[in-house]
Amino acid sequence: MQILFDATPFVAARPTGAGRLVQLGMAQQFELDRENLYRIFGFAPEVWPPDSMPENFRYERISPWPWLGPLAMETARRHHIGSCLTKYNIDVLHCTLEMTPVYDEHARTLFSLYDLARRTTSFVRSSGRSARSWGRTWLRYRLARKADMIHTISEFSAEQIASQLQIPQRRVRVVYPGVDPRFTPGEPDHDWLAEIGLEKEPFFLFVGQFGRQKNEEGLLRAFAAAVHENAAGNARLVLVGDDSAMRDTTRQMLRDKLPDRAILLPKATDEQLLSLYRGCVALILPSFHEGFGLPVVEAMACGSTAIVSNAGSLPEVVGDAGLVVPVDHSDDLATAIDRLVRDTELRDALRRRATVRAQHFTFAGYARGLLSLYEELAHG
Repeated sequence: MQILFDATPFVAARPTGAGRLVQLGMAQQFELDRENLYRIFGFAPEVWPPDSMPENFRYERISPWPWLGPLAMETARRHHIGSCLTKYNIDVLHCTLEMTPVYDEHARTLFSLYDLARRTTSFVRSSGRSARSWGRTWLRYRLARKADMIHTISEFSAEQIASQLQIPQRRVRVVYPGVDPRFTPGEPDHDWLAEIGLEKEPFFLFVGQFGRQKNEEGLLRAFAAAVHENAAGNARLVLVGDDSAMRDTTRQMLRDKLPDRAILLPKATDEQLLSLYRGCVALILPSFHEGFGLPVVEAMACGSTAIVSNAGSLPEVVGDAGLVVPVDHSDDLATAIDRLVRDTELRDALRRRATVRAQHFTFAGYARGLLSLYEELAHG
């Protein structure tokens, strides 16, 4: 079996959830599958150390054509896929972010569609109503219907994809992602935490992209209320994420409501993120929509708990290992923050459950699940 695998979501300078799934999931596939031939392509000079790749895994870097402007990367990607389908006897094409129509009678297509976030009101409101954004959304979901099989990462997303895109349920499969094995319980780097202003005060953590459906302004309102009106007065809030897309209103809220209680980290290494997960009271992810919520599982794997909204897949992922609050209800979120500061017995119980819950999400299981889908498509 020959698999053509799209690794273009991985960009070393801008790590995303989809990029991490590509990098860590395929690294586990190196250990699992020594029989099938994988032809992998991407824009990064290197996704995995070359000496870590078995002989049946081959990586090829492709280069976009700059003169095409915004279409450069997608055009190069599609051209490469078409070229490989012509040259090689590809059995399965795995599109990991954008679907590409396949005009080949032999090759079957697996499309990883993680959620329908681009259809949500919160996404449209945050990204604007530009023709380019609307066109990209329309094309992505229209092309999804042409895939032989859809892979997604939560039961919530599977149900939405089947119902909203009118795709038969039998063609939509769930394979839960794993968590990076470096995220484990242990002591944080206290010296580094002190360097960024986190010495003895308890702190809560947010990790994600600003400016979309993460509901960071609802988080700031809730945290300000918890700090100023409840028992969480000495707690800090650490926000980790690229702030280039942060709205002006969010920056103003940070200045006005939490001038000395919030710490913004536009970038954090995996080692720094590990210390933040291990040291925080809880991760907070009050999103309007989530297809999975990888930071929640990473925090749980480090022995921390989470406060999440009841939107999307978040209740499915956190299970009984965290607190779930109604989406966009700042008062309820403030109460949950205050509760975890006050109730150490509850916090400790949730942390014990979180460590167990995180063990359900492994990249070994993710790799096995994808291999099973490849085999079903190729031989089924």
